[in-house]
Parts: sequence; structure tokens; C-alpha cells
Amino acid sequence: MLNLKVLSTGSKGNCYLLSTENETLVLDCGVPIKEIKKTLNFNVSRICGVLSTHGHQDHCKSEQDFLDMGIQVFRPYDEQIACSLATKCGPFMVQAFKLPHNGNPNYGFLITVDGQKILYMTDFEYCQYTFKNQKINHILIECNYQNKYVNRDLPNYEHKIRGHCELETCKGFIETNKSEALKTVLLLHMGGGTCDPTECVEEIRKITDENVRVDYARKGLGLELK
Repeated sequence: MLNLKVLSTGSKGNCYLLSTENETLVLDCGVPIKEIKKTLNFNVSRICGVLSTHGHQDHCKSEQDFLDMGIQVFRPYDEQIACSLATKCGPFMVQAFKLPHNGNPNYGFLITVDGQKILYMTDFEYCQYTFKNQKINHILIECNYQNKYVNRDLPNYEHKIRGHCELETCKGFIETNKSEALKTVLLLHMGGGTCDPTECVEEIRKITDENVRVDYARKGLGLELK
């Protein structure tokens, strides 16, 4: 059994727990370590690793806490660390790939565990890679904004459009990479005031089969991935 738990999503912090029966892989750790420990009933021994997409605090806040506990943190974005783009965390096989984030080093992850394949992608403008042949089962993907809701006069407008994924880009990626194996699409890091989660979910449902679960991440959401 594979489960996903949303601890936090969005600019205030991003953290997701991907768990088998016995082990947990942390996807980004942009929240205080105590929140992660509490969610796991303080059983940190079940954490087999942490995947960190990039070096912004809303994604990597607790990295050092994990390192201090001797827990593996896979952070290919850190150019001062020479590391392979593939790693193994407990039962999870992980392949990293670059994603553009307004000039900041940033990576997505293809995760394989118990015969299932999960894509985790956040804080990116577009993706140059395709995964259709991999027959992805679960896509966890940022859908940060819709063009019609973005104020072009915002001070962070350039970062918004060059560093985050717009609904149409998200739709295009899913359309290109979906297969009969796809079971779940979860929309991540939705911008407050710059997108309507319900609208985005409905737009994604138009391009997926009716048996695909489409939802958006919010604090406390739990999903069984099967």
C-alpha cells in the first residue's frame, strides 16, 4: 500500500510524505521539522530519505535538521555537492531531472516503488522531457496560476511566469505524458489569488480518462495511491 500525505503546499511551505507500510520518503521539507515529526507520531526512524527540489526556504527549510539526524537528503540542485542524478532511498528508486525555475537550479523526480511510478514536479516554467514510455501512474505537478488571474503589474510578475507552471502548460504536459497506466493527478503549489483550484481540476479532468483521480493539494489531504 502506498499513501501520500500533504503537510503543506504553496508559498508558505511545501512538504509531502510518500509512504509504504514501513517507510516514508519526504518530498520537499519547506516546513519546520516539528511538523513533520508530529505527523509521523515522532517515529522519524521510518523516514528513509528526503528529496529536495531546490534551495528556496519554502522547499528546503528543514534540510539541515534531517542531515543532523543522519537522514539522507537528496539535493541535486546544490552545485557544491557532486552527486549522481539517481539515488535509492529505502525501497524508493529516484531519478532527478532539471526543471527551469527562473534561473535557479531546480529538479523534478521520477520515483519508482512497489511497481508504481510517480512524477513529482514543482516550481517550474516548463518541462523539456517526456515520460509517456515510462507509463506514469501518479503525476504530482504544480499548477501555480492561470494567466487570466495574474496582475502584470505585480512586482514578482517575471518570477511568477518564468518560475512557475501555468494551467495550460500543466495541461499540455499531462496530455503529452498520460497513458492507460495513469491513475492520479494531484495539482500542487496553487497560487493564492492567481488560480481557481476548482476550475483547474475541471480543466484537467477534460483531458484525462474518467477513471483518473484528479484533485488539488491542500493541508491534511491524504491519498491512497494504487
